[in-house]
Amino acid sequence: MVLALLAGPALAQQHTLPAAPAAGLPTGEQYQLGHTYRVETVQGTKFSGRLVSMSLTKLEFDTPELGTFSLERAQIRRADLQGPATIAAAATKPGYFDIGNGNRLFFAPTARGLRQGEATLQDVDVYFVGLNYGLTRNISVGGYVSLVPGLAPNEQLLVLTPKVSFPISEKLHVGAGLLYARVPSFDSNGRATGVGLGYGVVTYGSADNNLTFGLGYGFVNGDIGSTPVLQLGGQTRVSRRVSLISENYILADSRAGMGGLYGIKINWRRTSLGLGAAYFYGFGYDTTESYSYNSNGQLVTTTQTYHNGGEGFTTYILPIYYDFTFRFGKGTR
Repeated sequence: MVLALLAGPALAQQHTLPAAPAAGLPTGEQYQLGHTYRVETVQGTKFSGRLVSMSLTKLEFDTPELGTFSLERAQIRRADLQGPATIAAAATKPGYFDIGNGNRLFFAPTARGLRQGEATLQDVDVYFVGLNYGLTRNISVGGYVSLVPGLAPNEQLLVLTPKVSFPISEKLHVGAGLLYARVPSFDSNGRATGVGLGYGVVTYGSADNNLTFGLGYGFVNGDIGSTPVLQLGGQTRVSRRVSLISENYILADSRAGMGGLYGIKINWRRTSLGLGAAYFYGFGYDTTESYSYNSNGQLVTTTQTYHNGGEGFTTYILPIYYDFTFRFGKGTR
C-alpha cells in the first residue's frame, strides 16, 4: 500500500497512539489547511502535497503523484510550507487541468495505477469496449469485450487486465499485471483459446510526462513462451490539451522484430481521444544452408550463408488505432 511505502507499517494501524507534533516544523508554527507542503517522512520519503484535512494525530494530503492519503504527525520529519512559485506541478501552468494518473499509454500499461475509486470507460476502434477500476491505491482491475455485430456472445473476444502498482518515490513507480484474452475458435464446438502476457513495468516521471520500461512473457493455454517481450514507451504533455505518445514492443529474438504505435492524445477534463499510427520492422538475420552434390563420383558438401534483410512498414500519419476514454468515479479529479 502507498501508506506503508510512505511511512512504514505504523500507518496501516486502525487505532493509533497520540503523537507528538511534527519535528520538521519550528516551535509554535501551525499547519495551514489549503496550503502546499514539501514533506519528508522519518523513513526518508519525500513528496509535495496540499493539506486538505488534519486532526491532533493525523494529516491528510492531496498530491499530484500519489492521490489523497493520511499520514500520522509522528511520521513526519519535516514539512516545509511552499510558496506560490514552488506549489505542486499540476498547478504551475495556468489553465492546465488533471488528465488522469498516467496509468496507460495508448493501450499499454504503465507502472502508475488508477487512483482509488477512479474508473475509466474506454472504446477502442469502435468495436472493443473496456472498463477499468481502481480498487485501492495499488490494485486495479479491468476487462474488455468486443462488440462485433453478427457474432454470438461466445464468439466475441474477452480480455482481462488486472494490475498492481507501487510508488517507490514521487516519480518512480513499479508494477506488474496480466493481460489475458479468450480468443474464440469459431468452430462448431464453441471452443476458445486462452492467450496472454504476464509482465512487470517500471515508470519514471509524473502523470503527464513519463517513461516506461516493461518485460513480459506470453503464454498460450498455460504454456509459457521462451521469448521475452520488451516494452518501451513514453508520453509528454506538450500543451493544455495535447499529449504526444510512443508505445513500442520488441521481441527479443534474432529473427523477430519490433513494432508499436505513435501519435497524440487530445485531452479534456474527463475525456480523451487517442489517435495512433502504427509501424513494424523485422530484424535482418543470417541463415546458413548446407547442400551436397556429386562431383566426379565424390560426394561434396557445401555450406553457404545468406543474409535476410530487415523489412518494415508504417502507416505514417494515418491513425489505425483510436480510442475514446471517459474517466469517472470518486477518485477522479
